Amino acid sequence: MDHDFLPKCAKDLPINPKLRRIVKSDPKCVIGRHGRADGGLMQSETMSLARELAVAHTGEGLTPLGLGDAVILRRCHPSEIEATLYRPLLCLILQGAKEVSAGSIFAHCPAGHAIIVSHDLPVLSRITEAAPEVPYVAFVLPIDLGLLHGFYDLVPDFPADNEDVAALMSYPAETLLLDAVARFIALSRDKAAAPLLGPILTREIHARLLLSPQGAILRRFLRREDPSRHVARAIATIHESIDEPVSVSELADHAGMSKSSFHTHFKAVTGLTPGQYQKDVRLLEAHRLIIEGKGTISAVAFDVGYESPAHFSRDYARKFGRAPREDRNSGRQAGSVAELA
Repeated sequence: MDHDFLPKCAKDLPINPKLRRIVKSDPKCVIGRHGRADGGLMQSETMSLARELAVAHTGEGLTPLGLGDAVILRRCHPSEIEATLYRPLLCLILQGAKEVSAGSIFAHCPAGHAIIVSHDLPVLSRITEAAPEVPYVAFVLPIDLGLLHGFYDLVPDFPADNEDVAALMSYPAETLLLDAVARFIALSRDKAAAPLLGPILTREIHARLLLSPQGAILRRFLRREDPSRHVARAIATIHESIDEPVSVSELADHAGMSKSSFHTHFKAVTGLTPGQYQKDVRLLEAHRLIIEGKGTISAVAFDVGYESPAHFSRDYARKFGRAPREDRNSGRQAGSVAELA
């Protein structure tokens, strides 16, 4: 075997010579016929490479990579429980750990795990492992559902799975995904090549997600009549009419389902009932408006569909752990989806 035939992630990236030494010297690291390194040790080293790139690249907080909307998030301390709205995204935990929940769905996300979110989802999240000497570090890339649809004719047939899949999941990232992310982070340093190769690597990461065993929820988006797509349309309707009472019957009719069937599919995917989902979205929108100082507390309550400011204040306090007036007075800064991933 030609041990100088290194995997692309070891040959092309400018740092971490450990990869070259280990591929050459360790018999557990096997180079396949396509030039890939397989085995647990290679996965660990690819993970280390991605982490080193990310840590060298960023300071505390959020750092855009300059390739689309991809970012690196670095936090030096554990966080309080934070409520936010996740858009469809990939979050790869490179160091530290976090917990994320949406209604009945809960995910523990240690280093080396990837989080996939397939639908707009109101969540509670908390960074549980972070310290100044070993900060929490994560790579976050919004998922382009349009790009996934463009793969429709290229995706091989997978066994049909009619069971609903949750819109939020955490799983150990595969080596091939880690390799693509490491090359993506390294590419962000190359200002000449990034505009040319960035879209290619973005497509590769999306393809790796789609082809992975955990990509079932994304593959189901390619099936026109799949319930997960009906749920996505119902979610869009809820967001568009945030100040109006939610009608499960109307949402079910629009999805072509019975009311009970729609309710079951919606909760299986989001972890929430339609009514709970709308309530969380209303409160998140109210939080944003209050932070930005747009209108009085009463006006914000009416804008997001509450008829009673007192009822709104009680729900807000239960959700965020403080009264809306405290947020208005303290001038808290609302985080973006990526900042809290």
